[in-house]
Amino acid sequence: MFKTLNNFINELHPFFYRDGNGFKTSTMRLGADVIVLSRATSASRATQSVGLLSYTFLRRTGQDDVIVPMIDYDVSGNWAEPIIYGSQDDWSANLKIILEWSPFPSKEELMVQFEDIGPHGTKIIIYNLWLNDEGIYELSFDDDDEDIRLRDEASRGSLTKLNKKAVELQSHISYRIRYSLRDYVSILYLRKFKNFSIVLRGKPVHQLNIADELQHSNVVSYKPQLGLGTKEVTVETTIGFAKEFPSIPVCGFNVYHKNRLIRPFWKVSADGSSKGSGVIGVLEANFIEPAHDKQDFERSSLFIRLEARLKQILNDYWKGHCHLMGYQPPNFRSHHPQKEPLVQPLIGLAANVGQEVVQPIVSLPVNIGQGLSNGHTGSYDQLASMDGSGPISVDQICEENIQLFMRCEEHMQKENELKQTIEGLEKELKEAKMKRDQLSLYLETRKKQKIVEPQTGDV
Repeated sequence: MFKTLNNFINELHPFFYRDGNGFKTSTMRLGADVIVLSRATSASRATQSVGLLSYTFLRRTGQDDVIVPMIDYDVSGNWAEPIIYGSQDDWSANLKIILEWSPFPSKEELMVQFEDIGPHGTKIIIYNLWLNDEGIYELSFDDDDEDIRLRDEASRGSLTKLNKKAVELQSHISYRIRYSLRDYVSILYLRKFKNFSIVLRGKPVHQLNIADELQHSNVVSYKPQLGLGTKEVTVETTIGFAKEFPSIPVCGFNVYHKNRLIRPFWKVSADGSSKGSGVIGVLEANFIEPAHDKQDFERSSLFIRLEARLKQILNDYWKGHCHLMGYQPPNFRSHHPQKEPLVQPLIGLAANVGQEVVQPIVSLPVNIGQGLSNGHTGSYDQLASMDGSGPISVDQICEENIQLFMRCEEHMQKENELKQTIEGLEKELKEAKMKRDQLSLYLETRKKQKIVEPQTGDV
């Protein structure tokens, strides 16, 4: 009897029950076929299972549904006894398919694969790896004997001549995680490994804590507004300059969810701005939900608020620490006298105005004419203000937007507090009404008793 893919994942092992979607997505992304061998011990019973998820089998046999042949054994005794859920014929048919479409053509070779698993564990073997457009493996096992790399991404930089700065940038962990499995796994978990280890091609993976690699680091606490009835949480963000800065201008926040890296080196500063250059942050955001592929977060209101808060944290840190790296603070004012603005006479357009109107001309970047003449949009660091008060930088606009967002956050917090106060008052009012009704009933009862007592005395 065949099993559906979800049943196969759920029955194999509790590990896959939690992360079944990631298992299906990742294995099918790496190769066409995967065989899973799992062994578990509970109470006095030991079992082992074999399941085959094979795209090759499904395609060549013309299957309409994703079905998985699976067999189970009871290994509590001296030898493996088949566990029959349907019929013996179904179990034998599943075993035949597994032996025919897996790398192990005999039952003996299949059973040997359990020897290094131990009493409890799982082994996943992915085979028939995918090829790229050139007909070679997408994954490269030849560039580094201790690593597995994405071939196209790793070779992209080597096809062109790079200057020294580009070479230094590509040597940084923020770039290497794009193609190196060892580098990616080294920052995949926020906290140190305790009850497991990761071994890649025979060599253990050395874990890298990004927060330990920062200079002039600070820890900033943030309490997100999660709404009514939700337990308050505190998010701590470690922020500082990269130790390679300023020679390597990397930046961005590394956001983890339940100890797992979801979004590495997330750049929240405006493009083209030097503000935040070299600043790296690390935080664990368990209050927002990751996307299905665990490569990003769901675009929720909480995520948008987090982005605004990180921009504020970045701006505050940059203002207070950029001078340590040789940068001029944003509000720094030079003591040199400013030049008088250029003026241009304009003839008044109104009929009753007989004098010339003098208006300052806001200077534009030197390359604006070149950019327009070449058909490209120029890069502007400043914009003219509508009231003619002077140029406004992009950073100032971003900062004003953040301030407005923070004010909205404060108003939302006050609104939540008012709602809680109203709910508390309504509860107190309800209790007061209940006490009033009880007291009224008591007084009514006492009044009736007083009326009855004199009548009884007269009798």
